[in-house]
Amino acid sequence: MIVAYFPSFPFRGRSAPYLWIFYKLLTTYGDRLHFLTDDLYRQDVDIWRQYQRWELLDDSQKRQGYRLPTSAELATMSFTHFNSDFFVRMLAEHEGNPTRAFYEYLTQNDVSLERDFYDALQSIGNVEVVLNWCNCPSLFSACKRLNIPVMNMELGPLRHPEYLSTGYLDFSGVNGNTEAKARYAAAAEDCQLNLTLEDLRGFFSSTPLPTLTKQYKSGIVLQVENDSNLIAYSNGFNNQVLLDYAQLNYDGNFLVRSHPGSAFRLKENLSNVDQSATSIDFIARCEKIVTINSSVGLEALLMGVPVIAFGDSSFRFILEAEEEKERINRLGFYLFAYLVPYALIFDLEYIRFRLSRPDEKSIIKKHLQFYESAGNIT
Repeated sequence: MIVAYFPSFPFRGRSAPYLWIFYKLLTTYGDRLHFLTDDLYRQDVDIWRQYQRWELLDDSQKRQGYRLPTSAELATMSFTHFNSDFFVRMLAEHEGNPTRAFYEYLTQNDVSLERDFYDALQSIGNVEVVLNWCNCPSLFSACKRLNIPVMNMELGPLRHPEYLSTGYLDFSGVNGNTEAKARYAAAAEDCQLNLTLEDLRGFFSSTPLPTLTKQYKSGIVLQVENDSNLIAYSNGFNNQVLLDYAQLNYDGNFLVRSHPGSAFRLKENLSNVDQSATSIDFIARCEKIVTINSSVGLEALLMGVPVIAFGDSSFRFILEAEEEKERINRLGFYLFAYLVPYALIFDLEYIRFRLSRPDEKSIIKKHLQFYESAGNIT
């Protein structure tokens, strides 16, 4: 049995934070998947309407490929209720700070939460794998005791319409603590791809490389302030620290790009605020990109623009390469082996394929077959 787990804790102010993924999996799999989560996810769609949830918008459904479930589907789905006092305890311990509660969830093994996971999974019985969308050491520990693998999933760094849509599937972690570097190290000798940067960008990008005007010494990429990337995997950096770093090192000759999902906007008189239509246009205006761990860093690598990344990320091992040829090989491995075609992370056959622990060449072959079948290879 394949089990999908979603946290319901309102770390960022909203309950059921993975509602669209829940709807996506329910649309895709129906009763072929067992859900482990809070009853909140099973609330009737009309209840969510009063909160004006974006997941209910027609555009959201079309863009992510799901539909809203009926009351009957919600009532009959394969489901185990998951209950834990973790969030309440963390708020009590940290003066009501939800971000600190999120940090603890992402980075620490909580004995009580681990026990809650262990008891819930044991009650389900015969679990093949747990599909998970957010790092949680307590879940990992419970699954390890029960000898159940955890597949960590997330939207990938390259997305339509500028790129082929990708996803993450990682047995170690997502955003931070990933297996990307270790997988490459184990397979490097057997996975020499012999491709150029132009080959890689030409394959994954849907747009031609723009003229690199390099008007600014650096491009500073800001991120969503309460995203797990900054909360748990930033190595002490945040958006303000990044701006201070830029002021110290680039004499005001830098361009700052805000994240569209941020609740804050920069004042025009504080710095050069980027107004480019796309991240690609932004990168083209900069000699280098400076980020904590934004996926814009990966886009810059594809464009041949140097990158400084201060935080933990799945692509950081690419930046650590000392030679250009090695860096391109690492990038190729990352794109073809580590990243997964987006549609496949919602494919049961592919999930079971990855559970069989195939070698890297088989994974690359599977991914190329998908891209070819989707008309991406000509």
